[in-house]
Amino acid sequence: MKNLFLYLSFIILILGCNQKIELTPVPVAPILKEIVMPEESVTLPGSNVSISGKGFDTNDIISCRSLDGEDDFVAQLIAVTDYAVTISIPVTASGRYEVSVTRANLTTVLPGMLTVAKVIPVSGIVMPSGNVNSGDDVIVSGSGFEAGDEVVFTSDVYPDAVDLRTTVSILENGMSFTVPSGCYGVNTVTLTRGDRQANLGVLNVSVSIGDEIGGGIVYYVSDGGIHGLIAKKSNVGTGTDQWGPTNQHGDTSAEIYTGKENTRICVEAMAGFHQQFATWPSSKKSAAELCDETIEIVDGITYDDWFLPSQQELVEMFYQKDMLNIKGGGLPANNYWSSTEGQSDTDANAAVWSAFYVNFYEPVNLVTAIADKEGWAIGIRPVRQF
Repeated sequence: MKNLFLYLSFIILILGCNQKIELTPVPVAPILKEIVMPEESVTLPGSNVSISGKGFDTNDIISCRSLDGEDDFVAQLIAVTDYAVTISIPVTASGRYEVSVTRANLTTVLPGMLTVAKVIPVSGIVMPSGNVNSGDDVIVSGSGFEAGDEVVFTSDVYPDAVDLRTTVSILENGMSFTVPSGCYGVNTVTLTRGDRQANLGVLNVSVSIGDEIGGGIVYYVSDGGIHGLIAKKSNVGTGTDQWGPTNQHGDTSAEIYTGKENTRICVEAMAGFHQQFATWPSSKKSAAELCDETIEIVDGITYDDWFLPSQQELVEMFYQKDMLNIKGGGLPANNYWSSTEGQSDTDANAAVWSAFYVNFYEPVNLVTAIADKEGWAIGIRPVRQF
């Protein structure tokens, strides 16, 4: 009987193995590998971007959940390859998003974040091609502007605390704004809307000789008034100061727009000189150092990028000394130091122990020559450049 039972069991097992077993597949969430999100710099509102990775499908639903309080969105699929999925970013998108992929009602959250640049989607921008002046009304062609937008003016020559901005007026084919008071030189113009912005381009704002701007008085301009020099309204130092040690500090120049670099060279040389020679302790400032350390506060704005003018920059100041006097920035009768050193100890007209000066005693005739750096004690007037 026992053997019969084993035999029947064996027959049943064989018969069971010969029958086909139907298994119901169990869905799994999308398996996606090697995910790399696009850089923020290319993820712009209204653009198409690619998320690198393997395992995407044309039936996938790409959902983007804002982490910054913006509207969520389901991205339109543009293309799917073995190595990436390309999606469309809505023009209203901004900030950080968690991205998930849904397939067959199952969802996988991708690693990392999709960061959409906080920019305003403007197009067809045409800025004025010529120079403008403070107070001018400027028209900018293009689309994408909205009521309440502001434009902000920035320039390398403005102190950090300067905030020059104005609201825009919407036109049929663009917008307009008024150039704010206080603008000068080459400006970058940025459109702002909340925490979003768009770079509109460059606007050149002209000024004229005699304009009181940038912490002082404009006394020299070039390029139609978008570059120039600004004189401080008063001297620095005691009124009769030495230029500095008689050794040569560096390769200084006499030309326009070289005084700033001349001053940098001299200040760097003096940093080491103070440590080596007790005759020029750190408390004893050279002409270049006195200008470099000058701070002028005008209308709550701090200007701290003054320098000792080059010989030619000082010559141009001499030609405008009457204007400066009328504007309240007159130079007391004196000789004045430039940042231009003598270049050769074999040339009596440019000895290394000397620096060039300009005579401001003279009412009309220009007198400029070299003077002993330590033997003479004369005036110092700082300038700025834009």
